[in-house]
Amino acid sequence: MTGDRDVPSGGGTREKIAEAAIRVIAQQGFDVVSVRSVAQESGLSAGTVQYHFRTRRDLLVAALERSVERQTERVMAARGLPGYRASLCRALRELLPLEGVRHEDAAVWVSYGAAASTRDWLAELYWQAMRTFHDLVRAALERAQQDGKLRDGLTPETAAPLVTALVNGLTIDHLNAPEEVRARVETALDRGLRLILSD
Repeated sequence: MTGDRDVPSGGGTREKIAEAAIRVIAQQGFDVVSVRSVAQESGLSAGTVQYHFRTRRDLLVAALERSVERQTERVMAARGLPGYRASLCRALRELLPLEGVRHEDAAVWVSYGAAASTRDWLAELYWQAMRTFHDLVRAALERAQQDGKLRDGLTPETAAPLVTALVNGLTIDHLNAPEEVRARVETALDRGLRLILSD
């Protein structure tokens, strides 16, 4: 435990462990997550990791929750440009696999989506996160509709799944794409949003 001396207790340690699990998933894959792999990545002892997260499932839940929390924080901080489309585009770009933590979180999202197809307990968590994403997008589209900026024939309820599908599709398509292709993902997002929002 001598390597753990400088680690804050409580929430700080749990967050550090969850973020280490995110890095393991993003760099090595979902199935590599274990107490040992996360301990190595975090620089903590296996005992410390297991003290905070008794099982591998606990670790996986914490990693998804922390990743969604990081994404939500970035999206909320990025809002506020003039124009509904520009503001939504700027916020949603935080979910795309661009670089750094955005690439990590995108890799985690795709990994969990695939893993959830064969694990009922994970499917429910994934769907909860998806519903939250849908609700945030729908709320933004409701504001746009009030100002007449939603394209004809669309409602916030029918357009929100189009936006979430656009972001998820671009994430899957660009996650492992060459750098020059990934550089165009923001343009693709803006073009997709133009089909939904007039401004």
